[in-house]
Amino acid sequence: MVLLKLRITAISIVLALAAGLFLSCAGDKPAENADGAYERETSETAEVPGGGYIYPDLYPDLDCKGGDFTFLAPANDWGFYSAIVLESETGDILDDIIYARNRTVEDRFNVKLKEISLMVNEINPKLRLSVQSGEDVYDAAYLLCSDGSTPIGTLITANMLYDLNAVPGLNLEEKWWSQSIRKDSAIGSSKSLHFAFNDVNIFTLQCAWCVFINEDMIKNLGLELPYDLVKGGKWTYDAYYRYMKAGAQLGGADSFKWDANGPAIYGCTSFVSGTRALLTASGESIIAVDAKGMPYLTVETERFYSVCDKIAEMHGNKNSGEYLTANDYGTPFHFEAIFSGGRALMMGGELKAANTFRNMESTFGIVPMPKYEETQDRHYAAIAIVAPALVVPATNTKLEQTGIILDAMAYLSNRDVMPVFFDITMSQKQLRNDESIEMLQIIKDSLLLDVGVAYGWTPNLMDPIVNALDLGNNNAASTIEKQKDKTLANIEKTMELIENKN
Repeated sequence: MVLLKLRITAISIVLALAAGLFLSCAGDKPAENADGAYERETSETAEVPGGGYIYPDLYPDLDCKGGDFTFLAPANDWGFYSAIVLESETGDILDDIIYARNRTVEDRFNVKLKEISLMVNEINPKLRLSVQSGEDVYDAAYLLCSDGSTPIGTLITANMLYDLNAVPGLNLEEKWWSQSIRKDSAIGSSKSLHFAFNDVNIFTLQCAWCVFINEDMIKNLGLELPYDLVKGGKWTYDAYYRYMKAGAQLGGADSFKWDANGPAIYGCTSFVSGTRALLTASGESIIAVDAKGMPYLTVETERFYSVCDKIAEMHGNKNSGEYLTANDYGTPFHFEAIFSGGRALMMGGELKAANTFRNMESTFGIVPMPKYEETQDRHYAAIAIVAPALVVPATNTKLEQTGIILDAMAYLSNRDVMPVFFDITMSQKQLRNDESIEMLQIIKDSLLLDVGVAYGWTPNLMDPIVNALDLGNNNAASTIEKQKDKTLANIEKTMELIENKN
C-alpha cells in the first residue's frame, strides 16, 4: 500500500510538471493519510508567478526583498547527488522537482537561493575560517559529520554554530526533520542541538549504509530472497552469515586469493566503513545519550563484546571467500566494482552506490544491514561519517529569516522531492524491484548517527576496533582498556563547554 501511494504520488508530480499544473492546498496543514504521507491535489487553475508549487500556509509572511540566502555545501564527490540549488530545469525529474521546490521558496519569500560548493575535505575548514574572521557570508551550511581533522564537534565547542533550538521558525519535531538522529544528537541539560538532518540535501540520505544483494545469484543458489526475512524480523547476523557462506564459490579457481580476471565469487565485499556500519546495525554505537542529555560510554558490556566476536568470526576466515575487504578506488579491487562485476553475492555499501549499478547485468536489490539477533527491536542504518549535516553559522545575522526558509525547504523536500527520489530516481532508474523500495523506507526510518564521531569523542577508540574487525580480528577489550579514559575526558571537555554556554 505504501509503495502504491508513493508510485501514484510520483506519477502525479511528473504529470504536473509536464502539463504545467501546480499543486494547491487549503487550510493550515495538508491532509495526511494513514501511512503518514501527505496527500496532494492538482489544480489546472492554481498558479504561482514564475512557476513552482503552492503549499499550505504553514509559514508567516516574510519578504526578504530579493536578498540572497546562501548555502555552503559539499560538491558531488564519490557519486553522490549533491545539488541543492539549480540554475534551471534540466529535464531530469529529480533536478526539476528540486528546481520547482526552490522556485516556490524564492517566490513565497522574495529571496534568491544560492549555493557555494567545495570539495568535501574543504567544507568544514572553510566554515571555521569564515566564522573566525567574522564574515556573514553563509546563511546555512552542510558540514561533514567528520572529515578527520575538523569534526562538527570542534566548531560547536568553539561557539561557531547556533543551537538550532534557538533558531525561530525551525519546526524540529516535525516529520520533515530526521527524528531518530535529532533525539540521538541532542546533548546537555538543555538538549542542545547544533546540527540536524533533513531531505533538503539528498547527499545525506545517500550516505545511509545497507546491503546490496545479487538476486540472480541468490536464486541460482536456491536461496530465498531476504526481503521476507527483513519483514519477518529474521534478517540477523546469523542469516547474513549463511548467505555469505553460500555465496563463496571457487568456480574453478585454486583459491580465493584476489584475481581481477579470476572466476572466484565472494560471499560479501565491503571495506572498513562497511564493518563500522555492520557494528552499528547491532544497535551498539559506543556512545549513548541518557534522558538528561548526558553522553556515556556503552561499550563495556557482554553484548558489545559478543557483537564484536560475531563480526570477527564472519570476517576472519581468510581462505573461505566469505568476506573480501577491498577499497582501491578506481581499480577492479574495489568493493563496488567487485559487486557490479558479478564477483560477490552481497555488498555492504552506501545507498548512492545504486547509481553506479545502472548498467549492471544482474538484477540487484537492497536490504537493511542485519540486526544482531531477532530480539533486537529494530534495524539501525548507519549514516556514513562524511554525511553532510545542516548547521547555522554563529555569524548569521538573519536568524528568523533563516529558520523560516530552512523549514519550508525541508517541508517541501519531504512532501515533494522524496516521493520522486524514492519512486522514480531509485525505483525506475536504479533499483530493480518494488521490494527494494520498501526496504529503502525501512532504511530511511532507521538512520543512526555515531554522535561520538561527530563530536570528535571516539575516533581513538572506534577506529582501532573496526579496523581490526574488518580484518577478522577482535581487539575490542584491549582497545577499550587503553582508550576509555581519553574518550571520557573528551566527552567531559565538550559537556563543560556546552553546559557553560547554557
